[in-house]
Amino acid sequence: MKPLTALAIVIVLAISSPYAICQRGGPRQDPDRRHDMETFQFLLRHRDEITRKVTELPDGVETLTESENSEVVDKLRDHVEAMHQRLKTGRPIHMRDSLFRAVFQHADQIEMKIEETANGLKVRETSEDPYVVKLIQAHAEVLNQFLAKGHEEVHKDHPTPAQDAP
Repeated sequence: MKPLTALAIVIVLAISSPYAICQRGGPRQDPDRRHDMETFQFLLRHRDEITRKVTELPDGVETLTESENSEVVDKLRDHVEAMHQRLKTGRPIHMRDSLFRAVFQHADQIEMKIEETANGLKVRETSEDPYVVKLIQAHAEVLNQFLAKGHEEVHKDHPTPAQDAP
């Protein structure tokens, strides 16, 4: 075998290996993914220590999520900021779920304002698009179900709201 042919084979194998694919941009390449998942799992384990109030607005929702446990508060703040960054930078997560997939597909139409409270945060998610408002409101309800039911709910696929005909 000629040296250049052997080199070409090595390059092709290196480029097509699962590790290389992950490094080039597959879902496992995301350097924050593990941290975000660990934070989410922590919050699921401590869901009984979290209170959440959702107020539906004509253009979205306002949520108040708090805890008396300072470690949980820190994780809540970390999680919300990480998800905000994912929306802003187009780095989706939980894409096997139809609702989450739709939310990330419309991320550029979602405005998020985060305000820290003494024991957590208040988040206002809004959109000018009526369908995206439905997505925001459905997502808020699914998060309530995550807190109520834990892993049982996380493993479900959550349908997207119907789009109204033009």
